Amino acid sequence: MEKRQQIRLVKKAKQGDTTAFIELCESYQEVIYNSAYKILLNNHDVADCLQETEIKAWQKISQLRNEASFNTWFFSIMLNLAKDILKKREASVEFEEQFAGTTSYHDDENDLTQALNYLSEIYRIPLVLHYYAGFKIQEIAEQLQLSENTVKTRLARGRAKLKLLLRE
Repeated sequence: MEKRQQIRLVKKAKQGDTTAFIELCESYQEVIYNSAYKILLNNHDVADCLQETEIKAWQKISQLRNEASFNTWFFSIMLNLAKDILKKREASVEFEEQFAGTTSYHDDENDLTQALNYLSEIYRIPLVLHYYAGFKIQEIAEQLQLSENTVKTRLARGRAKLKLLLRE
């Protein structure tokens, strides 16, 4: 979405225009869904997360100071809710159990998705935000409330872990 159009829609939404808010949400629907799915790995949790994200964003849109940063703000809401969901289901299944019973068919994307799913969230979330959602390191640092160097380190370590997993 073009920044000028985004700013115009955010200003309208801040004044209570639901149609403008819906248009904003729809413009980010695909990328936010894909990002949430890469983090949560479960369609049911993704649906809950996205619904809560839109509700919370609508409730808080009047507090958004910089209309041009709507996408970053919207993603940070989704990310915080996704983290909450992950904490609630802390009892995660081990890698071997998670992939027991998968078919023998593999392709590069399937292998990458499986490897990404195996990474802990401290590596998976920055990788998803950077490579799938297209955020810059500075934006990821703001969203995760980390230093830029920490984000760079987690991206590098995450890539290295993915590389090792994909070699297996």
